[in-house]
Amino acid sequence: MEDDFNIKLDGTTLNVYLGFELMNENAPALHNELKKYRGQNITKIVYDATDLVYISSSGIRVISYTFQELGKSPKIEFVNCAKKIYETLDIVGITSIISFIQDDSKKGQADLMDVRMRKKVRELQQQQLDYFAANNDVVMYQMKLGQEDD
Repeated sequence: MEDDFNIKLDGTTLNVYLGFELMNENAPALHNELKKYRGQNITKIVYDATDLVYISSSGIRVISYTFQELGKSPKIEFVNCAKKIYETLDIVGITSIISFIQDDSKKGQADLMDVRMRKKVRELQQQQLDYFAANNDVVMYQMKLGQEDD
């Protein structure tokens, strides 16, 4: 998996573009990059979630890490966070430490990415279906093995 995030430091503000997905495969790389900014008096972290379509528990840990370890509890903003991503962050209880901002100036960029996003969403959905199907087959096979013949 390619790391599709980008980080830029602007004074004491850290701008982080999250890309399409933040999951087990790329969250550790983002975490390692963010660690480089520890002790640099970061007061605000702006996550650009304009194109983010999926976040895993690993991604959520990275967000939590930034609040705890970069600066003295920096202000965290999520820009253009999708409803499903917000709901996920809300379920785990970290929305209280995040400000959610809608930036319509990034809409044009998102529109250009629309075709790529739909393709990526379809790919992610297919991966999830494939994973479920594979695990479901294993469960069904185990159930058959465990059944007794009458």
